[in-house]
Amino acid sequence: MKKKSFSPQNTPSDLDTPGSRIRAARAEANLSIRELAALSGLTPEAISMIENGVHPPSLKSLRKISTRLNRPIYYLGCFEALPEKTFGERFRKARLFRGLTKDEAANKLGVDPKSILNWETDKVSPAKKQLSKVNHFLIIIIDN
Repeated sequence: MKKKSFSPQNTPSDLDTPGSRIRAARAEANLSIRELAALSGLTPEAISMIENGVHPPSLKSLRKISTRLNRPIYYLGCFEALPEKTFGERFRKARLFRGLTKDEAANKLGVDPKSILNWETDKVSPAKKQLSKVNHFLIIIIDN
């Protein structure tokens, strides 16, 4: 089977969606959809649906793809564009920047997963005893 070639015309100029960023990173790596699928453990159909914006990538899929394309998960997920107006929005953005599920973030912070959900929906704020860990968690370090 002939490997599909990618030209600058095939690469999206606006990289404002996870699909467009994944497609561009895949093209830069000179990988076909099938090759990326084989490397990431996803199906070619799943990669195609993600790239075409039919289905947003799950955090688990983004992790696999970011590892194989050697791109940060926050970049491929477009997480820098997430709002930060409330504590819940800032917390969710920090969690996603790290590529963590709610359960993983809860485990890392030593809290119940329901706490994470309540924080992210701004239903409650962290207790005083949790503030130090949570404030540290909110610091996002981006390697350029």
